[in-house]
Amino acid sequence: MKNNSYLYGEGVDVPMISHEVIEARLDLLKANLEKLLDHSYHTRDGVRCSAVIKAIDFWESINKKEI
Repeated sequence: MKNNSYLYGEGVDVPMISHEVIEARLDLLKANLEKLLDHSYHTRDGVRCSAVIKAIDFWESINKKEI
């Protein structure tokens, strides 16, 4: 993930995303991943599972500051 100064410019104060919004999104993503993984390995949509896992990783690290 690119850091804020790379994306928004030097010296820009980028607001944090609230914990409540992050947790709500993570809950929805994790519930959906459970449903997707509940299918047989041979019939599940691996591409979609990977996309949901990537989204979970994104939202878990959204407010972490990079040096």
